[in-house]
Amino acid sequence: MEKIPALALLGTVLLYLATCSILLIIYLSSLPRPLPGIPYNKGASKSMLGDMPTLWRAKYRRTWVQEHPRSHGVAISQVFLNPFSWARHNSTVLLTDHREVLDILSRRTKEFDRSKLNERVVGMVAPNFHYTMMSSDPRFKLQRELLKDIMTPAFLSNVAAPRAHDSAQHILALWELKLQKGQGRPFAADHDLFLGMLDIISSVAFGMEGMSSALQQEAVFLRTINPKLPASATESVSFDRTTMSREVEALLDIPEMLAIGQGSPFPKTTQILAALFRPKHARAFWHQRSLMVEQTTKALKKVTDGGEDTRSSALDYLVLREMKIAERLGRKPNSYSPAIRNELLGFLLAGHHTNATTLAWWTKYMSRFPLVQSLLRAELRAAHPAAVKAGRLPSAGEIQSTVIPYLDAVLEESMRYAGVITIVVRTATCDTEVLGSCIPKGTDIMLFLTGPSYTEPAVSIPEHLRSTSSREHKNAVPEWGDDVALFKPERWLRKTVDEATGQEMDVFEARAGPSLPFAAGPRQCFGKKLAYLQLRTVMTLLTWTFEFGELDKSLNTDDVFEAFVNNPKDCYVKLSKCK
Repeated sequence: MEKIPALALLGTVLLYLATCSILLIIYLSSLPRPLPGIPYNKGASKSMLGDMPTLWRAKYRRTWVQEHPRSHGVAISQVFLNPFSWARHNSTVLLTDHREVLDILSRRTKEFDRSKLNERVVGMVAPNFHYTMMSSDPRFKLQRELLKDIMTPAFLSNVAAPRAHDSAQHILALWELKLQKGQGRPFAADHDLFLGMLDIISSVAFGMEGMSSALQQEAVFLRTINPKLPASATESVSFDRTTMSREVEALLDIPEMLAIGQGSPFPKTTQILAALFRPKHARAFWHQRSLMVEQTTKALKKVTDGGEDTRSSALDYLVLREMKIAERLGRKPNSYSPAIRNELLGFLLAGHHTNATTLAWWTKYMSRFPLVQSLLRAELRAAHPAAVKAGRLPSAGEIQSTVIPYLDAVLEESMRYAGVITIVVRTATCDTEVLGSCIPKGTDIMLFLTGPSYTEPAVSIPEHLRSTSSREHKNAVPEWGDDVALFKPERWLRKTVDEATGQEMDVFEARAGPSLPFAAGPRQCFGKKLAYLQLRTVMTLLTWTFEFGELDKSLNTDDVFEAFVNNPKDCYVKLSKCK
């Protein structure tokens, strides 16, 4: 065997050492770099994957993130959710305190803006949706100008309210049919509510004239079948579902794609792969495009021929606003632009899944708390005497114009208690501080909308650690008492005296305590007013029509299914018609 020349051996050794050095540099550069002074899991800081393995193993990932600060006995902590990031600081800060969250969202908007995470998660679904844009993005102002006529009192009264009222009655019709065919047995309600809210928001968004609603399609199919009834009246009956039209299937795919993005460290790439390799998502993508073009063509013809008085959907308002903007700027209008298409898709997304999930939790609470349900029904009937006398449902106008404090209290408490949206994310736009800890520019901070101070006792925080603006607004929203973990609508009411009659009465107090179901500040949920209108309408009509009977505990658990939002794992109703 020939001896290896010394020079060749030295070269091999040097190459080996250089390779090891490069790998070591890559390894050390990929390790999490904690922010000083903020608690974190020590083991995670020594792994290139950070906290991701622990998060993936968790039964409920959002709950794991939410409980992270509390596990360290603090209101602020940090996790490492960006594997292989070479950023100077690659941690994500978690904040679970209502006062500081409200302060950041409402009063520290120059220090914190929308996170790029929103844009990555929405991904290919609606990349030009204003919700994903930072406030400093030049596109944001242009998008908001397009939307300036949406959510106005005229739009809500003339378009949203009557369309929501009409579409909500499809839920009533379907449930009456299921009540009859199931002979009063419990049945799953979440899918019906999901389709019902899709019908409502689709109708508000672009009319859907000439198309059968999702619930109408279900009802037509249900009339042709007879379900197999279980022996016990307490067991649930299962109803087969029909195959939906391509338009409905396309719209149902929107939250699915969002959930795919949320569950991946590389959201947009994962969504693109899903669209490429799963025909269902590919079909939905192109059907969404086709539906947008078709409905935009109808809206364009309507407003061109008839003007403002013919507007009957959000798309009509958008098309007319685009015409006015184009005229002012001296350019041709582009009603088929990605901006309008993406705002419509975002409108559907924001007004569909969250509201449906809120209603799903609300139906569970009505079954679980019969006294609350009975009182709500009594208050509704007392507030709508004309409807009671005529033996009819309250009209859209009556529901919208009538103040019913207990209805508002039940709605607000349902949103607080359910925690459908648990987190909003902001990015530090400059080097700043939160609770005495330095937050470098570019750091993402997750702000919790449930947990400690919302549905659990708050974590104690020394007052001097809070920001100046937080201390100045210390008493703006009082803390909840020892009953914070209870479902208690009365917490939202305060007693006052009616000046006209001198009698004591309840008044709804929107700032009775910590609750941020729509976030807060200038970038809070754009569709907040529409959401309240839809939820009040559906809750009123369902409570007016049906009694929600008590369910077996196995059909009414607190288990959660994490998708785009926190869905109840089970959602059943046992109905009887109100007398």
